[in-house]
Amino acid sequence: MTAFPIATGAEAALTAPAEARTAFEAAAKVAGPVYLAIDMLSPRFASIAQAEAAFPTLYSDPRFEVAFSEDAWRVLIRYWRPAPPAPIARTAVAALKKPLGVAGTPDEARAALGGPAELAEEELANRYATRAGALAKVRALADVGLARIIEREGQFAVALTYWRPLRSSGGGLLPAERAEIAARLAQPLRSDLPQSSPFIGLFEAIAPENPAIVLAEEGDGRPFD
Repeated sequence: MTAFPIATGAEAALTAPAEARTAFEAAAKVAGPVYLAIDMLSPRFASIAQAEAAFPTLYSDPRFEVAFSEDAWRVLIRYWRPAPPAPIARTAVAALKKPLGVAGTPDEARAALGGPAELAEEELANRYATRAGALAKVRALADVGLARIIEREGQFAVALTYWRPLRSSGGGLLPAERAEIAARLAQPLRSDLPQSSPFIGLFEAIAPENPAIVLAEEGDGRPFD
């Protein structure tokens, strides 16, 4: 398995002393989430031969790739890049919809939660028919390595990386969790759907060609009262 450099940019990756074979190993070294980036290096070459001369291991080193871009041959490099701060939440759903905040390190997550935190990857329950459909829900997070798409029996799911409370053997909620739950309990209960008309029965619907008529599953229509 190839060890890729750990760096904050493509040029720095050329001379980065730290390397890692897996995202888990790289994340442990930087104390935060990472993603495998592939970026173009700045040199531009008129021919592949020039690129090969500048990078003798161009074809034997999995870190490198060559591509023709903007009327020149360019060399791309793969490397582990620290991801931006990850969401802080009790669950992946909360991390996606309404996180408690963001953190780039365990200490930042601990400060926000009021207790120890761990970097976790959790799969969301929703399934999508296509990879593009799943990616559309989390594109911004996927672009920086905080979400990835997983195939599950012909469908696709989203796995989200976030900071969650690290449970102790004694259990219990952290201060930030208690505050979040209290805020939710204080909110009035409201449905995400608009109130249905009390004048339309469960098995009735407004006629599409005439909104003044209510249609039943069986029988004639009636005027909308």
